Amino acid sequence: MSQASIQRVHFDDAPAIQIDAGGYRAVIAHSVGSNMVELSRPGDGLSFLRTPENGETLRQKSQRYGLPPLFPPNRIIDGKFATPYRRYELPLNSSDGAHFMHGILHKRPWQIHSAGILENGAAEVVFLMEMGQDGEMFSYFPHEFTYELAYTLSEKGLHQQVRITNHSGEPMPLGVGFHTALRVPFHEEGREEDYRLAISVAEQWEVTPLFVSTGKLLPLSESDRALRGEGIRPTGTPYANHFTGGPMERGGKPFYGAALTDTRRNISLVYEVDPKYGHWTVWNDDGLSGFVCPEPQTWANNAPNVDAPESLTGFQLLAPGQSWHAWTRMYAERGSSGSKP
Repeated sequence: MSQASIQRVHFDDAPAIQIDAGGYRAVIAHSVGSNMVELSRPGDGLSFLRTPENGETLRQKSQRYGLPPLFPPNRIIDGKFATPYRRYELPLNSSDGAHFMHGILHKRPWQIHSAGILENGAAEVVFLMEMGQDGEMFSYFPHEFTYELAYTLSEKGLHQQVRITNHSGEPMPLGVGFHTALRVPFHEEGREEDYRLAISVAEQWEVTPLFVSTGKLLPLSESDRALRGEGIRPTGTPYANHFTGGPMERGGKPFYGAALTDTRRNISLVYEVDPKYGHWTVWNDDGLSGFVCPEPQTWANNAPNVDAPESLTGFQLLAPGQSWHAWTRMYAERGSSGSKP
């Protein structure tokens, strides 16, 4: 297997970093939200993420492609909420101009903090977003913070580590998520009808017409119970649901995450997540666009305003001087034994 490498490239006209290691390739457009626009195994004809057509599409619709970081994830109704320390009025940036949605970090340039080959042969790149008093968010989110995003690529696949540090003197609301757009099919000769999506969901959030939580939990529907088993067909018809997370069994062990499987070839993309990502939004747009988004997030949609205990909604405050961290992994498996493709 060839030696790991890291190189500066362009995704169309957007500066990016390409990492090759262990048969995998990752391309991260750090100039547009540190969005990972490609995760693939070129030698096996596997490409796992929905890649935008060009740089302009990435800039205009970054949440529909690749792996963009959302801070905070999903919608905050009217852009308003309060903590015991202050009230927040966030800019109304949703498509209808009425709500705050997905934050801004997925559209802004990030710094390349470090890049190198590790002693074990893996390649690692660390990206950094620093928001100080002169930062774009400070006028409506008056907290100085850093968001560190580390990607390590090896024969074991992709490991992602998030670390967020509150440098301000006041507790900071913390909601983290990823709008993970998986390509269906991910095999170059695959067929959509052969794919199934399984996710470690627990209960379904009742949602309003604006797709935010009412505070009420519902049991999984009969069809959605398949998410915890053989999986559901991820495309073909429109799908949008919001769930709490809970462990399921995979390979005889507790598993938190999602698995998208090409049943004809018995190859899966496994998306394993830290249990700190306690909620899932699952969405495939119109069902006809060749992708599905299993989105891990730390809090429920509109969590700061949901009338339910914080232990349930995932709403949390990060204390001054403290750091929060969580991980995810993405890797290909063949069959139930978990062997490499």
